[in-house]
Amino acid sequence: MLSLTWTMIVISLVVMAGIAAVVVSVVILQRGELYYRIRPEARPRRWVLISMLCLFAIFGVWFPIWIVWPNALVSRVLLALFCITFLFVGLVFRWLSPIIDAFVEKRGWPLR
Repeated sequence: MLSLTWTMIVISLVVMAGIAAVVVSVVILQRGELYYRIRPEARPRRWVLISMLCLFAIFGVWFPIWIVWPNALVSRVLLALFCITFLFVGLVFRWLSPIIDAFVEKRGWPLR
């Protein structure tokens, strides 16, 4: 019984941390009050935040389904989608960041 209580506490903390991360990211993307409190050179790039939010959304859909039905077809399809997205975002961060930054600046969109 005690381990179930601790498990629920840990799950609750992880869920609250995920919600807090999403809320902070959305506030920064909307250029709220928090956005202007951050030094301009320390502000995260908008495309990075959007990429991370997409990755988190796919994870948030895949993980609970995988926990409940680990061998179901939908679970495996979502796992493949998550893996492809994770690899794509990782490759973009690693090798294509300067190209995307140059493209965003060329289009006149805000980089940060």
